[in-house]
Amino acid sequence: MATYPIEWSEVWIDQMKRHNEMNGGMDCAAYWDSEEEARNYWRMIERDGGEYVKVLLDKITIKSTYRVLDIGAGPGTLAIPFSKVTAHVTAVEPSASMARVLQENLEERRIGNVDCIQKRWEEVDVERDLKPPYDLVVASFSLGMTDIKAAVQKMTKVSSGFVYLAWFAGDTSWDVQAREVSALLFGDVEYHPMPKSDVLFNVLYQMGVYPNIRVFPLKMCHRFPSLDDALNYFGGQYRVETDDQMAKLSGYLSQVVEEDGESWVLKYDFLNMMVWWNNNHRETQGG
Repeated sequence: MATYPIEWSEVWIDQMKRHNEMNGGMDCAAYWDSEEEARNYWRMIERDGGEYVKVLLDKITIKSTYRVLDIGAGPGTLAIPFSKVTAHVTAVEPSASMARVLQENLEERRIGNVDCIQKRWEEVDVERDLKPPYDLVVASFSLGMTDIKAAVQKMTKVSSGFVYLAWFAGDTSWDVQAREVSALLFGDVEYHPMPKSDVLFNVLYQMGVYPNIRVFPLKMCHRFPSLDDALNYFGGQYRVETDDQMAKLSGYLSQVVEEDGESWVLKYDFLNMMVWWNNNHRETQGG
């Protein structure tokens, strides 16, 4: 009986498409193209993200002479710290709202060694938009591209050193909550998460990339001025349409959102799998 190998890049494409279809056709880049979401995310990083950023930076090899390419830079989560310890950073960010917040943050801090490119990574033209090669290429929780194989191929094309990818390993706390809320509000509706790091690793392996791997936990907090604000936010996220659904969602949130001084907090926790390799020779580098 003939057997056929799994084409893992196609598995990634299928899972990402299912996830986006479940969200009304909205992909990651489109989700963050909201002024409110972009500014709220930066507030989360400023208030509660210090340890989160430190943990990530501690795992990445950095030298003062490095030219860095930060893919999916967001409001500057890593680009701003990178700018202080490297020679130059090129930040690629698909969301116009995130890119505006990033530019504001750079101007406010008078940071002059960061260039911003407001494009999807898939749409970046290597010859026209970039100035390769880069000593360090980083994509941290920004792998919402449908064709991950093509995305990684472009990363390796512009890299003269290390490539670091950070992505989710296993169910996140919001995956668990989304399943529970979907069942509560809509009954027997299948939840489709984004593809996780197991698929990513297998895509890389089939490409001849055998990366180092490190898995570690991370935490974030989503803060709201009131429980009603949390209800309105998640009512929009889950596309609540009826009073009965809103009442059920309110009951659920009252159990998971905690009061913390002057704000209400939903804690997020997840496992991160960081994979990295030296692009000069695609084999594990120890560690």
